[in-house]
Amino acid sequence: MLKVKMAYHSKNGHEFVGLRVNLGGEMQVVYDALAGKRRIVWIKSRAIKTTLIDEALRESIVSKNVFSGLVTALNARSIEVDYLD
Repeated sequence: MLKVKMAYHSKNGHEFVGLRVNLGGEMQVVYDALAGKRRIVWIKSRAIKTTLIDEALRESIVSKNVFSGLVTALNARSIEVDYLD
């Protein structure tokens, strides 16, 4: 079971980013676009504070390219990730 911790939609409602956590404490960031593109990003470290991830999500959702903004924001905070496709 995954629990959504925080989620944001772009102003036009076409894109979404959110953090979800499973029962084991593993975190995933979900990116979803109305155009059908969906990406799952696993957070590698469980020791990362969710406040840092929240900052990255808020920063990315206002970017011109939300997914690229997400990757940049996570990297800027030294948050290590793996990408699922």
